[in-house]
Amino acid sequence: MTSEWSFTVGQVLKRPLFQNAEIVAGKRGLVRTFRWVHVLESAENASFLNGEELILSTGIGFGENDEKRLTYLKELVRRNASGLCIELGAHIPEIPANMIELADHYEFPLIIFTRPVRFVDITQDLHQHIVNRQSEALRRLEAYSRELQQLTLQTSSLSRVLTHFQSMTNTQTLFISLDGPTLFYPGMPHSVQRELTSLLEAKLISADNLPVTNGLLPLSDKKQILYQPIMAMGNVLAYLGAVLYDRVPDEFLYLTFDYTATALAQMLLRRMFAQERSLDNENRLLEDILQDRIHSEEHFRTALGIPPHSSPIPAYRAAILQIDIDGQKPLNESSFSFHDLLGVFRFIFTRHGFRPLLLSKGPRLYVLLIENHLGNRRELLEQALKEIQRTCDQTFGPETNIQLGVSTVFDHYAQAGYAFQEAEQALEFSKESAICFFNDLGVSRLLLQVRNQNVLSAFIEDYLGPLLQYEKNQGGELLQTLRVFLEQSLSKQAAAQVLYIHRQTLYHRLKKIEELLGENCFLPENRFCLELAIRAYDWLHSQ
Repeated sequence: MTSEWSFTVGQVLKRPLFQNAEIVAGKRGLVRTFRWVHVLESAENASFLNGEELILSTGIGFGENDEKRLTYLKELVRRNASGLCIELGAHIPEIPANMIELADHYEFPLIIFTRPVRFVDITQDLHQHIVNRQSEALRRLEAYSRELQQLTLQTSSLSRVLTHFQSMTNTQTLFISLDGPTLFYPGMPHSVQRELTSLLEAKLISADNLPVTNGLLPLSDKKQILYQPIMAMGNVLAYLGAVLYDRVPDEFLYLTFDYTATALAQMLLRRMFAQERSLDNENRLLEDILQDRIHSEEHFRTALGIPPHSSPIPAYRAAILQIDIDGQKPLNESSFSFHDLLGVFRFIFTRHGFRPLLLSKGPRLYVLLIENHLGNRRELLEQALKEIQRTCDQTFGPETNIQLGVSTVFDHYAQAGYAFQEAEQALEFSKESAICFFNDLGVSRLLLQVRNQNVLSAFIEDYLGPLLQYEKNQGGELLQTLRVFLEQSLSKQAAAQVLYIHRQTLYHRLKKIEELLGENCFLPENRFCLELAIRAYDWLHSQ
């Protein structure tokens, strides 16, 4: 299909009113498209141009002065006009060589009328033709959109939609999957497929941040790939691509891409939901883990399809995601459930090299992540979790807070229940960091073993009591000053910078802290107890 939307300068020369017109320069620019026709007689009025206009002129404002002629032409090029049509006559009897040279340099079409023409006739003819073409293009797009809707209801096959798209655009069509092979419609030689696949993996799929808007990948001087992300719930599921040869994408093509990408996204989401419905066994398995009903390693591996004597045994982590609203769990759990996002979450985890088992229970999501790869697994997991956070933000809105607790790495599946206990404990500290790994808790892991709050309160009182009482009665920021001073390894300069206070102010606060807690409070044996007491105080006040 040739483009229904755009109209090129070369096509204009075939119109009846241009039968006495002649292209004298910029022939390589005849492929330029234009949106409208405009009469412009001087460079001073070029500010009224929006770009992609075909300009008509008699030369009355510039034809008799060589400098004005070049200035006028340069201004049209700068304003991104599509071409210039000049009626030869009294004001400009012929096109000088320097104008021809300049137009050829910029590949800017320069057309002359050797006989008088009525600009009003040209304007009316071309504008009517443009409007008719665009109206026809919109009718075709509406029909195409209805056909896509019917296809998505009639079939779950992506190939029928892609074949329909290929027929509509008359391009070599690509479906670029993030976790599978690239599909080509129509088929191409295997060597070309391998070359294009390698290019797409290097320039598109392997990018640190997957592009979320359409773009162009150059293949050669005249060939490029136009790609459009297929997105759902804020995540890129795949890409739709088309190879363009000596063709500039126009609005018609972009809209065709949009309609098709939306249809493909709906089909991919439907596939994900169907897959989730078929995974009831996994749901029961996670429920058994949480209820501590599985104790046999062999039973667990059989349920997961892991051979009994496989080596090496794939490691795993447990994770818990929880939705909070302004620090509170949602009262209406049905309004804030992960259930409808399970297919997208599974896609994200799988793309980052994990086999996920997912169970949604109210405002919580329980995840068992089996690692399918070597390398920096934590970095990949952090990337996946950040994508999931972005998805939740877009789905539930800014008033929600997603907290994640992640266990250490395990390789004995009978310990999965304990792994979820670790994830639960990490979740308790996720208010300090939205994603909290159990490995990073440090000394806080000891606090989790002290379930008697009276014991922790007594410990806090022993080491911080006088300071807390002083702040309660007198105010001030002594506790924050102490916290930062310890975090900065007793560096007064660094602590003052973090607190945004003058160093003398810091000295005064530290002196007061020593008066309250004792002059030996910063000795190594006491410093550890202070740090632990502060952690306990922060934790108790976050509960």
